Amino acid sequence: MASPIKVAVIGAGRPWRTEGATGFGMSHRHWIGFKETGRAELVGVCDLMVDRAKAYAADHNPQARTYTDYTEMIRKESPDYVCVSLWPHLHAVTVKAVAALKPKGILCEKPMDVDWDAALAMHEACVAHGVGLMINHQRRFNKPFLEAKRLITSGAIGKLVRLDSAWHNFQDSGTHLLDMLFNLNGDEAATWVLAQADTRGGRKVFGALQESHGIIDFRFANGVRACHRAGKDYKDLGCIVRATGETGVVEIVEDGPRWIRVRQDGGGWDYPDTGGESIHDDAAIGRGIADFVAAIEGNREPLLGSRNALRPTEVIFAAYESALRRARVDLPLPAAPSALRKLAAEQGTEF
Repeated sequence: MASPIKVAVIGAGRPWRTEGATGFGMSHRHWIGFKETGRAELVGVCDLMVDRAKAYAADHNPQARTYTDYTEMIRKESPDYVCVSLWPHLHAVTVKAVAALKPKGILCEKPMDVDWDAALAMHEACVAHGVGLMINHQRRFNKPFLEAKRLITSGAIGKLVRLDSAWHNFQDSGTHLLDMLFNLNGDEAATWVLAQADTRGGRKVFGALQESHGIIDFRFANGVRACHRAGKDYKDLGCIVRATGETGVVEIVEDGPRWIRVRQDGGGWDYPDTGGESIHDDAAIGRGIADFVAAIEGNREPLLGSRNALRPTEVIFAAYESALRRARVDLPLPAAPSALRKLAAEQGTEF
């Protein structure tokens, strides 16, 4: 029988669409994902707002102890896994501090951070301390995306030649789709990025500025081309992900009930059965966490590990750099703060 695992949470919040909620309540979903392993015990909850930490414990395990200092919590509770669900600008500094205390693994909500050098540093800190780091790009485990991956890998649309995606922005929702493009192309590295972004009319999401309109064109090392579109007109693509092969196309749509479709050149659409599961189903979080725990215990790379997450993150920050320079950016991208601040200032947008 597999041994129990102890879990601690940093950043309680309130569940989505409940009184007092200020976001999606992802830390609640993280814990539920760990609970679904059948082995997890919630031992600690940390939040600067004591009432929220206590409410979280009451929801999930009244015996869990509450804290306002996460280093104290980790030292006293010695958790195997720590969930970090804070605003993005706090991700790297928190993950680095937690990594130094050496739990087995850290689950951090996406995006990695608001700066490229910070994203690199949090990954490198976990590698240096031998701590697994998972970034919650959980949609890789939603059944429509799993089926798209299976179709492409099986050759159902011939050799993959192009990938397209479209959603609200680059770094918040867009990070999921950019990560998906890498997933569908076998996590090949990108070689260059050419992009533009308009910050005018943008908005802050959990404290991080998101552009109002943008486009990222990039190339993978295996020659596949990709393009991500962001902005209010993102629905003009007709889907949120499109994979084009030499003999057919696979598309993922944002709204069901038919979430995935595939067609051969000259033929009509077929709609693979995904059991009614959507691209938004929380079941993917549990699957991602199960893979993470199995990977840590099996000494292998998790599918949602930070090494994979760095690839789309690099493309995002290279896109801001390209927009600022008005030129193509060749990868790898040197460690540096995000160019988005300078770009926003140049465009007259308050960051």
